[in-house]
Amino acid sequence: MTPVHKKVVDLPPEMQSFNALNAYELGRDHIRVACQLSDVHEEVGEVAILRISMISMGVDLEDAFDEFAMAFHSTRTHRDVLLEIGGLVRLHTNSGWRTDVLKSSFLIGAYSLDTLADFVFGDDGHIWRFDGASAWSQDTVEASDRIFDMHGLSKDRLYAVGGNVLILKSRGRSWDRIEVRIGTDFRCVLVENDRVLVAGDHGIAGYLKDDEFVLFETSIESDILSICSFRGDIYFADSDFGVHVLSANAFEPVANLGYTYRLNANEWLTAACGEYIFQFDGASWRGIELSYSGGYKAEPFDTTFIK
Repeated sequence: MTPVHKKVVDLPPEMQSFNALNAYELGRDHIRVACQLSDVHEEVGEVAILRISMISMGVDLEDAFDEFAMAFHSTRTHRDVLLEIGGLVRLHTNSGWRTDVLKSSFLIGAYSLDTLADFVFGDDGHIWRFDGASAWSQDTVEASDRIFDMHGLSKDRLYAVGGNVLILKSRGRSWDRIEVRIGTDFRCVLVENDRVLVAGDHGIAGYLKDDEFVLFETSIESDILSICSFRGDIYFADSDFGVHVLSANAFEPVANLGYTYRLNANEWLTAACGEYIFQFDGASWRGIELSYSGGYKAEPFDTTFIK
């Protein structure tokens, strides 16, 4: 008889699937990773938030939840938004975790403007906001497409992107659509002082400035999943090659990491790639492989393949 496992941590390693949702730098040699551990059929799962030393490979389990997660976003003050399947939202502040269940269509993304406002978003143009009130509330959105990503510098300079060339600009608690005639889904957005960079399916990327959209020459056909500013340059992550850098409105390959889901930056450019986390200091790369076997573990990963 096949044993019944009620928790994913009871499964043997060969029956487990491991995926990093997001990874953030915690100083020169430490990172914080939110990861999803599940069985290969995704019937049981655990979301874990880990603190990891990139030098000693020591792993500390900060929190764990018996759920399946859709997104994790953290600010530099460690204000966290963890979005789980079924509209369950966990918001972590100095006072601990707050848990709410939102009655909404399928929610897939999360973003926080730190103490100003927190957001979750997804299908049917739904955006939910928590801004210090007693409960989450839904914004008014002039669109019904799926929203994939959000980024901003303030409440007045906040943008979201999504399916069917969707670009939205926040105007208080309402969102206005900006018309762009490029036929693709936008997956990621990065707001700078004078322009808004967006990218998405089939290698489409560009920027919006003064209501004009300018395309970049990416020379790739894979989906672009993340944009990040690091040491004055703009980096993009895609679903096939890995990491590219923008140079004179064109893409140049940086690192062949394979499928790269998220980029974040401080002193390092940190890339989340499935069970692997890579960091780039502007000159060289280092990496770790994450796994579970009687506990969460990190091991050094050889980066000499990166070119």
